[in-house]
Amino acid sequence: MWRSFHLSSKSGTLSHLILPPQMKKIIFALLAVFLLTIPPALAQEGELASYQEVYEAGIEFGFFLEQAERRKEMWHDNFEKGSVPEELLDRARAVEGAHYLLAVAVDGCSDSVNTIPYLAHLANRVDGLEMRLVHPDAGRFIMEANRTPDGRASTPTVLVLDADFNEVGVFIERPQELQDWALGEGKDLESRDFMTYKFSWYDEDLGHQTMETVVEILEATK
Repeated sequence: MWRSFHLSSKSGTLSHLILPPQMKKIIFALLAVFLLTIPPALAQEGELASYQEVYEAGIEFGFFLEQAERRKEMWHDNFEKGSVPEELLDRARAVEGAHYLLAVAVDGCSDSVNTIPYLAHLANRVDGLEMRLVHPDAGRFIMEANRTPDGRASTPTVLVLDADFNEVGVFIERPQELQDWALGEGKDLESRDFMTYKFSWYDEDLGHQTMETVVEILEATK
């Protein structure tokens, strides 16, 4: 089974290797590509990997952010300005037991960059909630099993898993309000106009509806 690579403050880890900054950046990028794109080992030939195997092959958000190249500034900006409203935080903390967010995402995805950073804040603030990210090469079967209303396998697809790595819910691509607009009024817009509206909506929402969707899934397990 492939295991995730963790950055650590302990001496002797990669973050403390005495290397030129550019060389260290290259090593981080190569490791991230390796960990994100290698599918987990299968229990038996021809079987799909379990959610736990895929999750454990994923990487933490901090590592993902470190190696993101496409939409890099937006990834960092959204994470820096992100926060969890106290009302959502209280609701999430009221849910007992461990839960995991298994996010299939890529750095170039305009919806991933506007949702995943906020889920990272939620996971950071709630004990018992953790998140890992995997590339679509490893999570393709998850995307295909949880398609958008118009039939697309998309990023991000975020599974919410319980302590035993059973699926209890899923967030698909974008918040429902924005998805309804995209498949309705927005579907006939030119690409530039569509993206302008979408980014404006995300900038105003600041991840609230994304986090609320996940919190509602967690609450349904109580």
